[in-house]
Order: sequence, then C-alpha cells, then structure tokens
Amino acid sequence: MNNGITVLYGTMTGNARECADQVVATLGKADIAATAHDLADYDSRRLLSESIVLLAMSTWGEGEPPDDGQDFYDFVKDLEGPALESLSFAVFALGDTSYEEFCQCGKEFDTMFEERGARRLLERVDNDVDYFEALEKWSEDLVSRFRAATVGV
Repeated sequence: MNNGITVLYGTMTGNARECADQVVATLGKADIAATAHDLADYDSRRLLSESIVLLAMSTWGEGEPPDDGQDFYDFVKDLEGPALESLSFAVFALGDTSYEEFCQCGKEFDTMFEERGARRLLERVDNDVDYFEALEKWSEDLVSRFRAATVGV
C-alpha cells in the first residue's frame, strides 16, 4: 500500500498538468509530500495500492477523457464492487462552459471512485477556463484536510 499522496492528471492542453504541479508545490510548502503523474505514464493497476489520489482531470470534446486519460478511465470503469475501498480521493475537474458536457470527465471519475468504495476527501470542484483562484482554494483546503488528519497521531 502506497501511503503517500499521488496526484494524477489527464490533459490535452497542459492545464491539468499545471494544476497537478501547483497542488504538489502547495502541499510541499506545507511539508506534505506528494508526487504528480501523467496518466499517460501511470500504470492504472497501481490505483489499487494507492491510499490517497488527487485527480486533476480535463474534459475533452463532448465529455470524453483526454487521450492520456482514456486507459485509466477504462480501467476504473471496469472495476467491480468495492475495489477502491482503501482509497481516499478528491477531484479537480477542468472544462469549458461553452460545451454541453461541462467537466463531464471529472464528474464521471468522481462518481466512479465513490461507487467503487473510495472515500471523498473534498467535494469535487468543477472549473471553467479561469480556474486559478479555485485551484488555490482547493490546494489550501487539501492542506487543511491533511493537517487535520495528522492531529493527535
């Protein structure tokens, strides 16, 4: 079991990578170790041994995962039962309100993780193209959440 914090991102334009890097940097400033991974290079089976996953996920086209996130999406979709019951997660969804399926991919990951037994750390945040303030708040909320979890340990 990986007890560290894993930040996964799926992106077509680089925005989700930027978000993942920012979250890792913010956590690092708070002495909370985290590592970011492009879903293109991440072995989806590792998800089953993760304890905390933060997902920065773009939506592409009409609600689809970005190319680098398609295999991971298919893997999670095919999981059965409480396969993720040892996982805690949070989703930072990126999209564009000019599309009908705004942030659909992030919404689907959020639902699939929960349906497969994962525990939500924070509510999903859906973001339009101007996501910088929301990302800063989400990152700060994560720091607060992780600090609170270590109190009394």
